Amino acid sequence: MGLLKKLFSKKSPVADEAAPSERQPESKPTDTAGTPWIGVDLDGTLAEDGPWRGFEHIGRPVPLMLERVKNWLAKGMTVKILTARATRPEASDPIKKWLVAQGLPELEITNAKDFDMIELWDDRAVQVVQNTGRPFLSPSIFGRPRVPILPDEAANKTFYTLPTVTTQQDKKAGGEVV
Repeated sequence: MGLLKKLFSKKSPVADEAAPSERQPESKPTDTAGTPWIGVDLDGTLAEDGPWRGFEHIGRPVPLMLERVKNWLAKGMTVKILTARATRPEASDPIKKWLVAQGLPELEITNAKDFDMIELWDDRAVQVVQNTGRPFLSPSIFGRPRVPILPDEAANKTFYTLPTVTTQQDKKAGGEVV
């Protein structure tokens, strides 16, 4: 089965995910022993993004992310909505109403990371390998940053790249799956 088929199969891909409790930062100050939490961006991650129509408008839910968040909550994990909208006080109530309409509780809404955040799910993030400055990038155009990159990076000299995956069916069709 090809990588894309595995990723996007009809069965629930989040049902067997392990809780990321082992991903707590090792260098966390000892005086901040709070509850580990997962940050989930709103626009473009949990909700579809589109042209700005004000704080009252939030796009349709992204089904896979909604299922994932519900799964984390069912496992007793703490999830916070980490969004730039939280910089404005008037954004909080529409977000809470939207969450409840999607079958979620009124999760905490923030625009700040802290030492207890163990993971961030965001459509604008580029993951960097700790202490190296080297990003993980897919060979796909969607896996590359939108901001300018260094000349060596353009030649994949500093990227940790994911390999392309070609299945037997793709070979017969003359294509390649990434």
